[in-house]
Amino acid sequence: MRRAVWGGAALALLATTAVLNLLAASAAEAETRMFSYDPISPDAKRLTGAGVTILFNQGLLGPGQPIKVLATGVPAQAMLKNGRQKDLGPGGLAAMDGVDADASLYEVDTKAAQGKIYVRAFCPGSTRLWLSFSTILIRRDLRIQAFGDDPKAAKDAGKDSGGKARLCGTLDFSYRGEWRLPKGRAPDPMSDWTDNPQHPDTTN
Repeated sequence: MRRAVWGGAALALLATTAVLNLLAASAAEAETRMFSYDPISPDAKRLTGAGVTILFNQGLLGPGQPIKVLATGVPAQAMLKNGRQKDLGPGGLAAMDGVDADASLYEVDTKAAQGKIYVRAFCPGSTRLWLSFSTILIRRDLRIQAFGDDPKAAKDAGKDSGGKARLCGTLDFSYRGEWRLPKGRAPDPMSDWTDNPQHPDTTN
């Protein structure tokens, strides 16, 4: 009986070790990639002009995690940090109409790069800006939805909408291509652009 218990414990330990090794390998093999997108929807054309470029981390497990959003046509970028659903108001994305409830939520860092400019451009009158992203995959179109806080409503305790974020725009984009990312420097659009990346689409 004791031998069986020890045997079971050893198997459990081996399984745990295997999972940890897999997670460590996934983290070690994560890479930074950059996709560019052309605007499709009116909001995307109005707010981004020539479109957006997304810098993100791609691991073996799960979808790409955005790091920053760059305007393709002008030198403006917004650094991203993890967004909290509760900051959007009760129920988060799921409680809002016309919103992709399963999207990944991030907040623009207003203290970095051109974060404040993005807030003013995407959600005039707001002081905070959240961006939700559909799954980032190669040769897949992208949807970004922008949300801003309402400082006036937040101060009005007599209204149920106090503190609830508002949808400022739904931005749909078509996949354009991938940038090569040289080590130690930013990509050069004249030499590093590629529409034939080394990462084939294996999702089909």
